[in-house]
Amino acid sequence: MVAVPEERRLMMGYVKNSRRPLYVLVLCTCLLIPSAACLLTVQCEAALSYLENEEDTVLPKTIVPALKTACIDMEGSLHAPVFVQAGHGSGLSLDKMEVSFTLPSLSSPWGHIIATGMTAGRQRIQWGPGSTGGLILSDQASLDGLTLHFGLNKVSYTQLYAARELLSGKWLLAHRLEGQILPTIRLGISEAIAVSEGFKMRFAHLAPLVPRYLIQHLTMRSDRAQDISTNAFFSVDASINLTDNLLAYAELMADDFPWARSVKGRVPYMVGSLVGVSFTKPLNLGDTRQTRSCSVTAEYVRINNYVYSHKNPDNTYVTRTGQLIGHPLGPDADGAYIILATDSYPETGFESGNHVALLMGYERHGEGELGQPWHRSHGTEREFLWGVVETRKVLGLSASITKSPVELELSLRAESLDNAGHVPGARAIEGGIAITAKLCYSHPISNL
Repeated sequence: MVAVPEERRLMMGYVKNSRRPLYVLVLCTCLLIPSAACLLTVQCEAALSYLENEEDTVLPKTIVPALKTACIDMEGSLHAPVFVQAGHGSGLSLDKMEVSFTLPSLSSPWGHIIATGMTAGRQRIQWGPGSTGGLILSDQASLDGLTLHFGLNKVSYTQLYAARELLSGKWLLAHRLEGQILPTIRLGISEAIAVSEGFKMRFAHLAPLVPRYLIQHLTMRSDRAQDISTNAFFSVDASINLTDNLLAYAELMADDFPWARSVKGRVPYMVGSLVGVSFTKPLNLGDTRQTRSCSVTAEYVRINNYVYSHKNPDNTYVTRTGQLIGHPLGPDADGAYIILATDSYPETGFESGNHVALLMGYERHGEGELGQPWHRSHGTEREFLWGVVETRKVLGLSASITKSPVELELSLRAESLDNAGHVPGARAIEGGIAITAKLCYSHPISNL
């Protein structure tokens, strides 16, 4: 057998770290529950239990034992195509298991409570204000991992450690800082890095609030081989309450950005953006026992080509089942949507209620596909809507009924395609139906 020189193996990204740091053992231990959930194919979702303490009853610099409730929400969905042209088989989705609970909290020297929580299991998470999905994290994909939550007044911080494919060493490290910077403005900053075999973990990757994009840049300066093992994303979003009932929001995400002047005009902007406005109107129908409202949301999403892809296929932004972790629209596409929704809940809370939503959209998809990386020979001509553009007219309807502890949801979706499959003049119709059942169980836990 011919020995491969060490330098060559480094450049090819084949070098494996002979030392297994303690963090690998810790992460694997934390992911034991969700890994078992993958094998059992049980889907479960839970909402974070927040602390309910009054600030004036807490002494500064004290630990507040505040485990109030443990919640488990089980969810299963059956989906099937409506039209033969869709080409997708029916299936039962039972792939989510999530348990959330609060942890003992620390009171600051000023008497403010730092709320802490943890979520473990197979999760579906969305970050950002988008109605059709988030650019970095969208709840269309299942992630096996551990999420830590911290909250102080109007500021919250979330840190996620998830396995995209545990046995292959594919991980997702992400965090988000969000807060109310002004009475009418909310700002959020999110980062994520998809890593694969050969990635060298540093303490900064696990530490809270450390910029992942900066760490990747500094790491690559000292070890260029790390470029093939990491794929970083950064996004910033803002929501503005223009009036009591009118909300405007936007999100901008960068996968790869030609910062240097030497590459501008030669390397495309691998970015995505989202902008929307939502109007909510409370309805007073004479029944004081029910809270009713209707809303109208208009949203536009654009994602350039090559976003979510990487020169190393192992760092493509997908889960082990091929689910896109980012926005479901995908790369080399844009879409405009209008969403009409109505909600009805009792005055006492959200234990029961109804929700109906109608979505109308128009999408354009270029020939760029998820997993196709950029090459120098492409230049910038394929940056957005490359090749024969496929257009889609989308109509979706969903209705849900909640009666604690059960929630049932029915979803219908139909799409009319022009230039189907990027073939000029070809037409097709696709559609699907999904039935989702959720079971929520909450159990009170006495204070420690």
